[in-house]
Amino acid sequence: MLDRVRFCAALLALSFLLLGSAVHAAAWQVLPIWTGDIRTLAVAPANPDVVLAGTSAGQVYISHTGGSVWENAGSFLPFPGWVVSALRFDPNKPSRLWVALWGVWGSGQVAFSDDLGKTWSARSSGLPNEAVYTLALVPGQEGKLYAATASGVWGTEDGGAEWHQLTAGIEDMGKVSSLLVDPNKPDSVIAGTWRRAYRSDDGGKNWTGVFDGMVLDSEVFSMTAIPDKPGEIWATTCGWVYHTADRGDHWERFKDGFAERRTPSFAALADGRFLAGTVGGLHVSTDGGRNWQPIGDPALSIATIAVTPERPQRVILGTEGAGVWLSDDGAASFRPASGGMTNARVSALALSGSNLLVGVSDAGLLTGIHLSTDQGANFTDFRPLPNVLDFGIHLGRLYAATEKGLFERRGADWFRIKELGESRVEQIAIDGDHIAVRTADGLWDLTGGRFVRRPFKHGAPRSAAFFGDALWVTDAKGVYRLTKDSNHTIDAPFAGGRLLHLDDQLLLAGPGGAFARPAAPAPDAPGSPGSDAAGWTELTSKASRLLPTGDARWSAVMVSGDTVRLYDRLAHKLVILDVPVPARDLSAAVAGDGRLFLGTSGYGVLVKTLD
Repeated sequence: MLDRVRFCAALLALSFLLLGSAVHAAAWQVLPIWTGDIRTLAVAPANPDVVLAGTSAGQVYISHTGGSVWENAGSFLPFPGWVVSALRFDPNKPSRLWVALWGVWGSGQVAFSDDLGKTWSARSSGLPNEAVYTLALVPGQEGKLYAATASGVWGTEDGGAEWHQLTAGIEDMGKVSSLLVDPNKPDSVIAGTWRRAYRSDDGGKNWTGVFDGMVLDSEVFSMTAIPDKPGEIWATTCGWVYHTADRGDHWERFKDGFAERRTPSFAALADGRFLAGTVGGLHVSTDGGRNWQPIGDPALSIATIAVTPERPQRVILGTEGAGVWLSDDGAASFRPASGGMTNARVSALALSGSNLLVGVSDAGLLTGIHLSTDQGANFTDFRPLPNVLDFGIHLGRLYAATEKGLFERRGADWFRIKELGESRVEQIAIDGDHIAVRTADGLWDLTGGRFVRRPFKHGAPRSAAFFGDALWVTDAKGVYRLTKDSNHTIDAPFAGGRLLHLDDQLLLAGPGGAFARPAAPAPDAPGSPGSDAAGWTELTSKASRLLPTGDARWSAVMVSGDTVRLYDRLAHKLVILDVPVPARDLSAAVAGDGRLFLGTSGYGVLVKTLD
């Protein structure tokens, strides 16, 4: 097993190896935090060292080195807003690569590429407006494909020019997760559904349930045929693995030795061993699948496995969040191999001098804080932490709000603040000497060197910001102004917004738009603290989010629908930003020394020099 110390060393070595190889997207640069949420892998039939990978954020990467280093196959983001759920090479035209897609917000697509992912041609005419989970192609029948969708199996005879539903009226085939064409009987196809498996022996015209031995409600994630054993198939499910020796007429379930039941992926090695990838690590069987044992790190959630007979010792794992892991010794050991992949979910950013801190979330072994001491040119330190939701710098002390507590950096390490335990900490609000921490159900102040709960009589707080002499807070119903001795409800243009303090004004953003409130006048003037006479000024009526940058001039990023704007405080105006990713996926921002860093949900950290 690769322990955490060796893993961190391997990660740093990879960072140094790829020094200066950050990816460019127009005027934006993508920082070298190498990881990915890999959903599918495909090895080119003509060259076993050419491997392609698809991600949950619409990227397609290619490796010409057997999976050790990666680059964009074509454009920086070929399928924005889509999950690349399957990549399949065409057995009748080996240079053609097919892709199945499903939309984060609905819909699905099928496309093909004849240049290894540089360009794509859509082939979705007739498909329903819903997810496409995978594809199956028929050897010897060019142009014939099956598509697994949220409404069953669809088929085409003309290479996707027109698709037709093949499973209409079969209620339990409402969602198909996997497909397998029998390599020895091309007219036979098995569909793994959200409950069990069905088979057609006439090219998809008629279907019969193949249930014998398979437990009801076992969603079938993948099916793998054993090439030299006709009729033998292994199925991975939400309840371990199943085996059939007669094309699905009878199934037998195997679970002995598994540490985790949910098993998305499978591979048969040339030496007769089997590999099963679970959400709790990789498992191996040396006795034909009857018994299994965990190998490697259990923190890896393995979505897909790629092997090829031309490279019998090579095993490539595609993981959820932790990128690609590669073995060149037949799965005896694995190393991280995501160099060039920037498919990171970034949840928080902070600048402290020349130090750039990046909170990466939902990334398995890579979940935690990635540190650059040269503002993102290189990342030379990594500290595992729960998902980081916010950073705060207070009187020289650095704090991280996480899903499992508040942490403080002391030296190079991070330590949990015991007063808050493992509660979800969502925000750190700071103004000069003042610091407040917002959890999912309350507020905390730093008093006498300890964090203590602050009285708050309203609903679960959604945001907090120091403004004037008070702490302003929102919940689902309103806006409140809290001082040491008072708690005022403030008239607001809409409910459920979030607050941001920008020096001389308070901003409120949310489903009702974005509004600004000026600083309160002197205590003896109209509109003094506690009064609503100062009022709110509308910035936009569109639903909006505000991302503070911490910069004196370029102080906030405002996201309104598909439009991204940067606030220039000196000019008192919002400047439109052209970003290379969907606006909804911007998650954090920080600025300094004339540079703007944007954290994204699925595309890493973007950086741009500001005019």
